Amino acid sequence: MKKTIWQPLVLGIVLGSLAGISLVTGLTFLTPGIATNAIGFYVTLLLLSAALGGPLAGIIASTLMIIISALFGSPEMKAVITIPAVIWSNVLMLGMIGTLAGFGYRFIFERLKMPVRLLPWAGIVIAYYLLNSPISITLQYFLLGDPLSEVLPAVLYSYQTYVPQAIFDIFITSLIFIALPSRYLRPLWYASKKAPDQNIEVQVNWKEGAQ
Repeated sequence: MKKTIWQPLVLGIVLGSLAGISLVTGLTFLTPGIATNAIGFYVTLLLLSAALGGPLAGIIASTLMIIISALFGSPEMKAVITIPAVIWSNVLMLGMIGTLAGFGYRFIFERLKMPVRLLPWAGIVIAYYLLNSPISITLQYFLLGDPLSEVLPAVLYSYQTYVPQAIFDIFITSLIFIALPSRYLRPLWYASKKAPDQNIEVQVNWKEGAQ
């Protein structure tokens, strides 16, 4: 199996498992004054998986996190996540946005160096949340047969609760990117073009000159 397949596969399984464990064990904390919002590490891990492992790792990590939540979460969590409309909308939404995050990170990795790379990365995280709510909430309301007129208020309310989480994710992922050696920041899901063998070029030029 190619390294560009098994490495993202392993990364997705590891980070997806950690994301699921952090979610079901309640590894979160409440922000002051926002009782409805709990900040956790699970989205941070999903973003890192998509960035470093690409679309494959992002899809595996998000799907595995949802499965772990459905199997081992609290009764309240299971009651929500096991609803077919909820679980399938989350699988589709997280997989799609994780894929976009993977392509986005690869795009800025190829064009920018650290620490300039952190600014567009913050934009990718913000876009993740801007796309998250409209897609998942619209799908859930549609599949559950709820009135679509209530989608916009629900989306706007979710944005208020997502602001602290987005700031947390940008801060933690940026710290990790700064701390990691540069060789570990390279996306694992594609192989860079190899430089031509200069020894071969020298031999060819020598033979042409001899003729």
